Amino acid sequence: MRPTVALLLMVGLLLGPGYYAYCLYLSGRTSQTVEMTERASRWVTPDGSILRFADGVAYKPVVLTLTPGMNRVALRLHFSFGDKTIGRENETVRRYQASLAQFDHTILERPITLDARRPGTQSVDVGPMEIPYPADYLFVLEETGDVQSAPTVSLEVMENVETPNRTVVWTGMVLLIVAAIVTVRDLVVTARGRRPG
Repeated sequence: MRPTVALLLMVGLLLGPGYYAYCLYLSGRTSQTVEMTERASRWVTPDGSILRFADGVAYKPVVLTLTPGMNRVALRLHFSFGDKTIGRENETVRRYQASLAQFDHTILERPITLDARRPGTQSVDVGPMEIPYPADYLFVLEETGDVQSAPTVSLEVMENVETPNRTVVWTGMVLLIVAAIVTVRDLVVTARGRRPG
């Protein structure tokens, strides 16, 4: 591989996938961690309203105090199932619904699917999102479908998560494509040069 191609490949990896992964998984800092253990089909929220879950059960709702100074905010859920697989014999997935609301206004809603055949811990990122104004937000995690044994769930609130700059990411991807094209061209030229005359 030519030095120029190696440089293109290295810079492309750094600016493309490397930078993107850094923004999503490594930037920001943990501002709060909440262990979620209790589950029920209905909960009374701090303002006195009652949440009912007809399709399953939900973990006890968590009140999060969030401000625009924390933007961007990401919520990371860690589901811990121990050493056993989490599903029944014929089951392949377990489904959850995560939502974040401020009063009756839903800020974020996301379905979550976990591999029911894999033991251990599975982590899922919810968000990232922009917080428009300082307030108390209510986070709810509902298990949809058949109610099963409860995993230990940890909610990690990440603040100041970087937003990937699309121009930087696309520049990295273009450099990777150029490096791949040059490498393929060099291989074709080399192969043709080795053909018997």
